[in-house]
Amino acid sequence: MLIRVIEELVTDAPWERAAPVLPPLRPRHCRMRALAVFGLLAVLLPLLVGIGPANAETSPYARRLVVEGLADPDVYKVDDNLYYLSGTTSRHFLSIYTSSDLQAFTLLGRYDPDQHDSHYDYCNEWAPDLEKPGADYVLYFAASRVAKGAACPSGSSAATIFYATAPSITNDMQFGAPHTINEGTPYPRTYVTAGCPPDGCDKAMRLDPSVYFDGSRWWMHYTWFDPGDGEVVAAFPLDAPSQVLEVTRPTTPAEQGINEGPTLFSRDGRQYLFYSQGGFGDRYAMEYFVGARVSDLTRGHPRHSFSSPLETHDGQLIENEGHNTVTDRNGQFYTLYHVARFTSTGGYDDRDVYIQPLMFKADGTLNTLNTVTLSWTATTEGAYSLDVQTRDGAWITECMAAGDRSSVTFNEVCTNAGDQVVHKADVAAFRINRVAGGQTVSATTLPYDGYSDILSATV
Repeated sequence: MLIRVIEELVTDAPWERAAPVLPPLRPRHCRMRALAVFGLLAVLLPLLVGIGPANAETSPYARRLVVEGLADPDVYKVDDNLYYLSGTTSRHFLSIYTSSDLQAFTLLGRYDPDQHDSHYDYCNEWAPDLEKPGADYVLYFAASRVAKGAACPSGSSAATIFYATAPSITNDMQFGAPHTINEGTPYPRTYVTAGCPPDGCDKAMRLDPSVYFDGSRWWMHYTWFDPGDGEVVAAFPLDAPSQVLEVTRPTTPAEQGINEGPTLFSRDGRQYLFYSQGGFGDRYAMEYFVGARVSDLTRGHPRHSFSSPLETHDGQLIENEGHNTVTDRNGQFYTLYHVARFTSTGGYDDRDVYIQPLMFKADGTLNTLNTVTLSWTATTEGAYSLDVQTRDGAWITECMAAGDRSSVTFNEVCTNAGDQVVHKADVAAFRINRVAGGQTVSATTLPYDGYSDILSATV
């Protein structure tokens, strides 16, 4: 960048990115331009040699972009050196990526069920789940199905769950014909027709398959449509499909009639289940349960928040996070999740997949993805505000105004400072100020580790 600026000062010709060589320098006005160059160097060279503020290194707890334009990620781990990532795209196929380090992901192939079925066409292929319960890989996915050549979707069709298999010997994920699940049985099943089966709406497996081995048996989690409450998550053991377990249903306005996207993992003898609530193009957020058994992971047990959408001071959406998957490498757990982007006017603008380390507390619960609750001892005099220091040393003053409250939740948006977004991992410190009579009468600075979700202080 410095070379480009200098060249533009000393030449009349514009810089061309594609030019193999720089345009020749012209001798006209060389003395004046030389003085300008030396003046510019006097300003910029100190930055190059470290006299100015240094650029902060990326936090080890920061999120990192994995794939643009992908949503509903699912990761299957073969070992610490081989992972497969699949997800939803805006096209009528499912993309499958591979990685050796959870850092770089390469497109391996695409699965289009239309190419493997001579009788039906499929569309809206969403939310894949890749497992290997036996000798073959199995790819579960949601889609709508219609007769070959018909418009898809149709008014009489609805999303439901299918699966396809691929030989594991080659690891090239060449999946074949799609198959139905428990079709023609009284169990939860593939149900291509819109509406509810005669034996109950929970028998129609609609969205977000998640197959999980708890150490002794395999489970299928899925989403079904309740005409009254909306999207509900249920589960059953694959070896006992009649034993349907309701996991969670929306009961509050914040959930917008949607509970979906279940994913499970285990750590240190505990079982975890994540799910997402709200519309994916709206106030999407992640919650989770933790327990000793899969049957503990229901709405009847404590529910924990993991993420919340980022909003401006006047409630306009900036981004949201949801529908995640969990894996590990070399003992460290990671979550991959999609982030919905919004325009400057709050309109939905597609989703991308990110990866971020999971940070556990001593009791096995998780630090949240994007919130920090700060509390302090408040007095009866004055008002409080929050400053944020970023990892490069800069302070954002009056990031948030707390008034006379004794706590505030920082949700990665400085709502009192132009709605500037600062992710948790990029925060180096918080400063709590008490202001009385228009003057700051006390302040407490709290160094921050980049991941904790609770801080307390005396101001």
